Amino acid sequence: MRYASSPQLIVASMSPFFESPAYQEAVARLEYALQRHDRVAVLTGAVGSGKTTLLEKWTGQLRRGGAIVAHLRTPGTFEHDFLWDLAIQLKANVGLATTPPELWFEIREQLTAFTLEQRPIVVVVDHVEEISRETADILLTLARLHCGSETEATLILSVDSQHLQTFDTRLLKLADLKIELEAWNSDDIAKFTEAYQAAHPEAQLTLDSAAIEAVSRYSDGLPRVISQILDLSRLALAASESTSVTPETVEAIREELL
Repeated sequence: MRYASSPQLIVASMSPFFESPAYQEAVARLEYALQRHDRVAVLTGAVGSGKTTLLEKWTGQLRRGGAIVAHLRTPGTFEHDFLWDLAIQLKANVGLATTPPELWFEIREQLTAFTLEQRPIVVVVDHVEEISRETADILLTLARLHCGSETEATLILSVDSQHLQTFDTRLLKLADLKIELEAWNSDDIAKFTEAYQAAHPEAQLTLDSAAIEAVSRYSDGLPRVISQILDLSRLALAASESTSVTPETVEAIREELL
């Protein structure tokens, strides 16, 4: 049963944002880490659990509140790339030709200046499982010398849970707090489905409790997969002139996504 030549044509960004209890709990714990001036906090969860979306929403709120935020979404392979990105986000006076030692100097100067101004500093690094050894060394230096209660800076690291055991143990040992972003349960999925239906009233998408359970079972409660299932359900029902999503529909879509 095929609904589109490529499921990627129906992207999750079409879905509404949903603050699940798991999302709210993770944000509350991140806020707690900042209040304690923790040196390092680790956010972990399965691929598709919503870590990147959470960090994007949360860092946006921090900036609007006056915090200094550097959000590095794709850790660079090379020392210069990573340091340059960090320096730019900290509003340091640097250029593409600035050398790594000069970048470090400018980064330290900015961090010191922000500390003197008593401005909270948050450095977020997403997909930390992808970093190289030399980038991990940079994060270690940053955490040991420039994060913690004396500097009011906190380093937030996001890593996929399946890579947590193989992640750089030197960084994990510095972590004051580990935050697990949990998957959605059936109640979360039902509430998200209501928000989804409101965002797409033309589709008149209907899921009963059996269909919700099927979505929960086949998605493992991962928001990214749940969004894909609902997107493809909307497409399938439009083609069949039906409004009801059945467990059989969900199973067919699961096979489409595999």
